[in-house]
Amino acid sequence: MTEPNLIKKRNARFQKYLHDAVEHFRRGEDDPGMKEFLSSMEELETLVMLDQNSEDPRIDFDQLLPMVRGLYFYMQNQDITGITDLLEYTLIPLSQEWFEGRED
Repeated sequence: MTEPNLIKKRNARFQKYLHDAVEHFRRGEDDPGMKEFLSSMEELETLVMLDQNSEDPRIDFDQLLPMVRGLYFYMQNQDITGITDLLEYTLIPLSQEWFEGRED
């Protein structure tokens, strides 16, 4: 599989985990939501590694790092609503922007 295709496939999986986490959290299903959230963070780690080693890196660390700090803060405070809002209104749009238009 070519590098852009691999990144595209991993990003699709990442997006699915994010959307599933948000859906579960919004329905009050914290345990399955947390499982999807943690899976999304594992995918994000893989995506960052693949992206930074690619010929055309797209992930902007100036945007990513403050968001990760926010997630850490909400996790420390067990604030599921904060986590959900950050995923839905910050991470999902950012990650879609980063990989929008990536060539196959």
